[in-house]
Amino acid sequence: MNIVQGLFLKVQQLASGSQEQDLSASPFISVSDCHGCQSPCQEEDHPHYPSYLKINQDRPLLYSVKPYTRHVLISTGKEDWDSHIDHDKTSLAFHLSRAIDDGQRRVKESGGEDPERILLTNSSRKAEDWEGPGWQVIVLPDQIMVDNVTPEQCNDFFDAFLKSPVGSAQMANAGSNDTSPSEYGQSTKVTAGQTTFTAKRWLPKAAVMICSHKKRDKRCGVVAPILRKEFLRELRSKDLFGDGAGDVEIWMVSHIGGHKFAGNVIVHKDEGMAVWYGRVEPCHCKAIVEATIERGEVIRELYRGGMNGSFDRQKKIAW
Repeated sequence: MNIVQGLFLKVQQLASGSQEQDLSASPFISVSDCHGCQSPCQEEDHPHYPSYLKINQDRPLLYSVKPYTRHVLISTGKEDWDSHIDHDKTSLAFHLSRAIDDGQRRVKESGGEDPERILLTNSSRKAEDWEGPGWQVIVLPDQIMVDNVTPEQCNDFFDAFLKSPVGSAQMANAGSNDTSPSEYGQSTKVTAGQTTFTAKRWLPKAAVMICSHKKRDKRCGVVAPILRKEFLRELRSKDLFGDGAGDVEIWMVSHIGGHKFAGNVIVHKDEGMAVWYGRVEPCHCKAIVEATIERGEVIRELYRGGMNGSFDRQKKIAW
């Protein structure tokens, strides 16, 4: 690392409030430790991105993720969206984004601590297990899946699932009058304001989230289908792909930042670990599956950052 890169990393670290991480310590490993290809990959067996894509290979990846504590994903069944999902007034993202801003303002005005960032994205996940007017929303790392959320309910949704700290018993069970969903498949009723939500546990052991937001940046739209195909091949070879307990899902997601680092991938594991990777190529998919999903290790050359608390093994989700 040269002097300029070192200074850049320090500025990014101070700006983001990130704790300095020792990338030589556990759980960080080198891509070479998990049989990754050299960069650039010369293997004929691996698909390659079109040569016209201008992917930044020089700017440091580390600390290129803004700190955040929760990731809220809206199931849309689509793989591309308007350039700015919170500008589309017909979408849940528009109303939920405003509810989050308003809710965090109310918390601060009532004497609470400064709000921590909540990441909000659309996802390609299809919600086909009910009939209703609303969207299915997943809240990570709380492992909560909520059915039939409508724009009119967004303020109540914030109070029910986003107002309290991650892992808070008050958040997980507030207003619950049913059995807490301690086992897969169980659901609970959570009441906030005028709304009673049906919430249940998110089942899979992990999700691979790939930015595919082509209307926001062409690079992500081009590389995402290539990466999905390779991740799918690797997961199926290990019988890990699916949406049940112990399985791994693959979701296309809207803009998460850093499209110059395409492919951008977030690996979220069911214990609350969320790792961001950049400049991911098809030859890295096997290493990510085996190292990160199966063993909980982080590949340092691809590492952009992670969700706050990702490496706190003592954190328990309150259900």
